[in-house]
Amino acid sequence: MNQLAESVLGLSDEAILAETHEAGSDPEQEAERTRLVLRQASKVIDGVSNRLLNLGHAINPNDWRYGQWAYHNKCLYCGSSVSFTTATGEMRGEAFEGLCPESDQYAIRRRKASRCV
Repeated sequence: MNQLAESVLGLSDEAILAETHEAGSDPEQEAERTRLVLRQASKVIDGVSNRLLNLGHAINPNDWRYGQWAYHNKCLYCGSSVSFTTATGEMRGEAFEGLCPESDQYAIRRRKASRCV
């Protein structure tokens, strides 16, 4: 993704428009389609981040790696795996199975629960 973005950033506006016209596409439609894809991907990433945060997990946002059909990462605290696809929004991995046992948030929730018993 970064290499693709860098290659596009290296092109002039005129070169991008010329390539789009050569392909027989409307530049405005292509731009809107690209914006839509990026918005959807951003929503999926926000959803993954919020769900992990609610479970007490933390990930390094710079460590996402694209593998077979999905992006993969691990919790910084407990090492649990996490993956998601931008196309479907599907989330998988050990990190989604429960609270992070290594985070401070888990210890606080455990103490609160034990007081209620």
